[in-house]
Amino acid sequence: MRFSKIKDNDIANGLGITMSFWTQGCPHHCKGCFNKETWDFDGGQEFKQENLDYIIENINKNNIYRDLAILGGEPLCPQNVEGVISLCREFKSHYPNKLIYLWTGYTVEKFNENQREILNYIDILIDGQFDEERKNLSIKLRGSSNQRVIDVKKYLDKNEIILYDLN
Repeated sequence: MRFSKIKDNDIANGLGITMSFWTQGCPHHCKGCFNKETWDFDGGQEFKQENLDYIIENINKNNIYRDLAILGGEPLCPQNVEGVISLCREFKSHYPNKLIYLWTGYTVEKFNENQREILNYIDILIDGQFDEERKNLSIKLRGSSNQRVIDVKKYLDKNEIILYDLN
């Protein structure tokens, strides 16, 4: 897996402060994407153990509570999904009570078996491609109104889409 960047203190991607991790490479190429620099699968840098260690060791840096946000690029494309699963699995083994947010252009109903595994580790899934025609900067955690903020634990319990309570 390749990644674009890690931002220690992000207030734009999550409720509260997150450490945000951007995967590199995206097959969707949504019109109006704000993050085109993450499209190239050869860009960014290779994700290594030292990067994982950095996330684990710095998530609580300076006694600031942070959750983890994973964006892209596309975290769940074939080139990234295994690395993202490993990252989330390791993160949750250290911090089972911290939230993991994950943004993907895929919709949960169409996840393949490999993509579905991520649901065992993440808490909040924002799914669906950015749609410039439905762009809305006033809604929380999304860029367009077609995207959904899914409560993953409730989704798994009830086997139906349950939106995360953003209030």
